[in-house]
Amino acid sequence: MNDPDSPSSLDSVLAEILVREENGERPDPHEYLEKHPDHAEELRDFFRNHRWLGSEDAEPATLVGQTIGEFRIIREVARGGMGVVYEAQQDSLRRVVAIKLIGDGVLANDEVRLRFRVEAEAAASLSHPNILPIHSIGCWRGIDYFVMPMVSGDSLQSLVDQQREGCRDGSMATAEVKECVMKAVAFMRDISRGVAYAHSRGIIHRDLKPENVLIDDGVPKIVDFGLAKFHRDAPELTRNGQVLGTPHYMSPEQARGCGDLTDAVDVYALGGMLFSMLTGSPPHSGESTAEVLSRVLSDEPPSLRLAYPGGMPRLPELADLDHVIQRAMACEPTERYRSADELADDLDRILVGETPLAAPDGLVHRMSRELARDQHLHAFQNWGRALRGIGYVVLAAHIAMFVIMQWVYVDTPSDLAAWSQPAFWGYFVPRLLMLAGIAWVIGRARDGLWLPRISAERPVWSIWLGYLVALSSINLLWISGNLDHSGVMVMACVMSGFAFIAIAGHMWGGSALLGMGFIGMAFASVAIPVAAPLFLGGWWMVTMLVFSKRYRRME
Repeated sequence: MNDPDSPSSLDSVLAEILVREENGERPDPHEYLEKHPDHAEELRDFFRNHRWLGSEDAEPATLVGQTIGEFRIIREVARGGMGVVYEAQQDSLRRVVAIKLIGDGVLANDEVRLRFRVEAEAAASLSHPNILPIHSIGCWRGIDYFVMPMVSGDSLQSLVDQQREGCRDGSMATAEVKECVMKAVAFMRDISRGVAYAHSRGIIHRDLKPENVLIDDGVPKIVDFGLAKFHRDAPELTRNGQVLGTPHYMSPEQARGCGDLTDAVDVYALGGMLFSMLTGSPPHSGESTAEVLSRVLSDEPPSLRLAYPGGMPRLPELADLDHVIQRAMACEPTERYRSADELADDLDRILVGETPLAAPDGLVHRMSRELARDQHLHAFQNWGRALRGIGYVVLAAHIAMFVIMQWVYVDTPSDLAAWSQPAFWGYFVPRLLMLAGIAWVIGRARDGLWLPRISAERPVWSIWLGYLVALSSINLLWISGNLDHSGVMVMACVMSGFAFIAIAGHMWGGSALLGMGFIGMAFASVAIPVAAPLFLGGWWMVTMLVFSKRYRRME
């Protein structure tokens, strides 16, 4: 145990730091870590927390004017979450270089240090004209750094910004638009080649975006491998549920936090970058990160035809590029280009005036994809038993209607009056009991919570509330004598079909087919009116069994 009176005790060290800060000084963490190695971890925690709780307006520490080995720092170039980049003079070789130091310096935790080393190792292992190389790696006063060539040009984002301004201006002639398009295609082809090379060396970038591509004398250079994944990576760098990357260019599987990411995530990002270079806007946008991620998970790939500012010019190259983007940014990884090289090959075809292999999806393929889609599967995953219970209740009620009408009131006329005794016992009583049974099943499944609790439930509640209001209106029309009883059952089939077709746009697309089944039951009820309750109740049972199987509780 440390003696509080000892000059090297932790309390006395912390007190010294606080006194120096009160006197307007800025104690150097490295100085104290080097002087008191026995308290290194405690001091790191202190400096991290102290900085976090300190003034938000405090100027970040700069190393301008310092000398790191043989590198003399000239100016700060950029500062990001992973590190700080400086322009430096390497006196031994008389050249200007860029030196990147880990962002938190000596206070960086183990995960940040590991990711910084991964970035350096990834870039150092790659040698390609479209990837910025690493000159050397080192450690200065406990701070990891690596040295790169100094790039004089801007990032690819500057070209995206220029395109956005050009689209807003709307003054470019068709020839100028085509020149800009072909320039963007050439850039993206070269970038795709660099990404393909990284993939061939077992490295997935995972954070491709215009800001991570620098333009060096007209040549795009991929940088910032801070989130790169080696195929041999340890699990702690790629945990399930950990969302890594930039939301605007993130693939759906990244947004879901999948741990087993493949090269397909970079292909998706390349498609998003191509979209940005052509439209001046990211493929997914929103007011917040949560909104952007929601759109990544729920929206189809963006369309140039719809997103191009002022309308897409009539250029065959743009029509072809729309197909390329749709292919590269397909929601399912298996539907994208098999490799970044395949994407580059298609861009090459466009540059030489050939038709790319990417073709628009056929009607059958698009319909099958929509029918299979379920954007809120997990939100309703525990509804299986309740849906099955609703099916049993509805079927029992309609069988009761049929039995009462056919065997209790044998001589029931086809134009049954709503105020008659057969209508009361053979229709209203079973239907009211059915509604009560459905309410009990839902209340039991949700522990008495009737109103929607999450955003995915609200549209479903609205659809079924509208269904009940419409069905009640149909009953009122029958009661008022403006509709025959046989028409009530037909309209109930039609309204049920409409409800399930509407749900297909929010939940499972396959419910549209079940909705069409209800429309078929409506025609069957017209043909055989006496069996209408069996047609409606039976198809409800089939529909609920299908839904319950799909939304069974996760094991």
